[in-house]
Amino acid sequence: MQLIPRFFVEEEVEHHGEFLDIPSRPVHPKPLQDPHPPLYQACTRHETLLDAGHRGIGALVLGFGGPEEVATKNEAYRRAFAERRPEDQVGYVPNEHLAALCPAVVLEDGVEARRLGLRGQRFFLEAIAHWATDGAYPLPDPDSWIDGTATTGDGIEIVSTRIGAEMVTVDFSDAGQSLLNPNHAYGTVDDCIGYVERLVEAGADEILFLNQMGTVP
Repeated sequence: MQLIPRFFVEEEVEHHGEFLDIPSRPVHPKPLQDPHPPLYQACTRHETLLDAGHRGIGALVLGFGGPEEVATKNEAYRRAFAERRPEDQVGYVPNEHLAALCPAVVLEDGVEARRLGLRGQRFFLEAIAHWATDGAYPLPDPDSWIDGTATTGDGIEIVSTRIGAEMVTVDFSDAGQSLLNPNHAYGTVDDCIGYVERLVEAGADEILFLNQMGTVP
């Protein structure tokens, strides 16, 4: 990772390391930003979130767990960033920036937006399960699915979906099942503005909207 900003800034780069051996070579073209574009790291685990902070670069985090989870990630990232050591910094300038992913479907019909969003989220999860863990292939015709959401007697929303060959029902009072959290920017304009404001209050500097989850028209 230390090589990337050098490619951006130095006219010629040479490196001899354990895994890479690069003879002295000019690198072109150079970026317009001075000294280079802001650097980010995708953070899907707590350890990589801390790495981003210690390296002084921006963090791209999943926001499936909602504002509460984003707030927890924000606290960990800001602490790691503040405690970073100069010798660990990647890049010529630090970039303190937390960008959170936010699934979103916005329509005048808020109920329909929520239906499409939850359907797409389910497809997204099942696609991950298939390609990452050799789970069952997502159904090609989502309109043939039974309604994947229900409400328990105490009003807690649950979703049933298939992971591999196993049908599971997830209770969203369990924060560990954040990928299946149904409470996102699905709804009307006002619904989604309110949700995004909660993410900003949780500490997100930028919101990265996820619209193309699969099955979303």
